[in-house]
Amino acid sequence: MSDALHPSRMGLESLALEDWLKAQPGDEALLTQRTNLIAAHASDVLAALPEADAAVAELAALLNVETTGGSLPTLARLGRAVAEDLCILTAAEDGYRLTAGVLCFPNRWRLAEKIGGNVLAVHGPVPDYAASLSAGVDRFMTRLRPDRAFIRSNWGLVDRADLFVPEPTPAVDPHGAAHFFFRREDQSFRKLPDSGAVIFSIRTRTTPWEAVPADRRAAILATIDGLNTAWLGYKSIDRDRAGRA
Repeated sequence: MSDALHPSRMGLESLALEDWLKAQPGDEALLTQRTNLIAAHASDVLAALPEADAAVAELAALLNVETTGGSLPTLARLGRAVAEDLCILTAAEDGYRLTAGVLCFPNRWRLAEKIGGNVLAVHGPVPDYAASLSAGVDRFMTRLRPDRAFIRSNWGLVDRADLFVPEPTPAVDPHGAAHFFFRREDQSFRKLPDSGAVIFSIRTRTTPWEAVPADRRAAILATIDGLNTAWLGYKSIDRDRAGRA
């Protein structure tokens, strides 16, 4: 198994502040999708609690986005301005809580169902999170300084190219003949200096499995074949086929 690709690994790397939310080739198509989703599914992709108002305004000012109308209209503008999804985590007695966000490209979860929960609750379905990752993630966010940013990658296999996937999807057979996609999420963390909120961003892209470089496919399959049943279920990978090359 490739430890570097195991889903339980945080794998944080330093990210230069000038590269945070930096535009990339292909963003025009993503921004069009985001604009359409915000118009058609606002209640699904936007959410804000009052305790996030200061952080939303601070983030908007940082990104030169207009703040009139309150947090939800501001989040809509943010969602149309950058290709990444943005989740705002604010400090509370029980750890950082998800108090606002614009989530156009969810991967089998709904913002409305997670809003208000602390990071442990948000990650409730993730195998091993409570036992192995929760304490480390909480320490990382508490110690994160506003002059630093970090990034990590997450991956999955999905049966569709769509980026807006709020519902569970059919399990993928990684060794089968059916067409499927490699879904990658580049996730970054940055703390705002005034509000102290942590901005968790997610840049999502899908690639046809056959277009993924061969060495990368081999490493992913090796990782999949070493995953336990809980991780296979969480990743929506066919449990009967994983491990049978």
